[in-house]
Amino acid sequence: MRVKCDGDQVKVRLYCIDAPEMGQRPWGGESRDYLRGLAPRGARVQIKEHKKDKYGRLVGEVINNRKNLNLVMVRAGQAAVYRQYCKYREYAVAEDSAKNSSVGIWRKFGDHQRPWRWRHK
Repeated sequence: MRVKCDGDQVKVRLYCIDAPEMGQRPWGGESRDYLRGLAPRGARVQIKEHKKDKYGRLVGEVINNRKNLNLVMVRAGQAAVYRQYCKYREYAVAEDSAKNSSVGIWRKFGDHQRPWRWRHK
């Protein structure tokens, strides 16, 4: 996600989650569009910063209208939890709920469910 902060464009990596890549059709586009619906261009968001990644991106949780968009993405099945980097149990609970409801990336079994596996191919 890209946000403007004090006039500068900042790349934000959403903490705890891994969304499908654009090449993982149709899930990548669906996930991107879902996030755009949660925070359309021009929306004011807050970033709860956790750290910077090795690429210099800010890693954080995006808050819009008091909703944690990272967690909303997982609940909607639009992203998987990156468990090796996530310390919060609520993300695993949200993913389990999305899986049990067969929503988003959990509608159909395949490598799209774990974007990190797809990238390694």
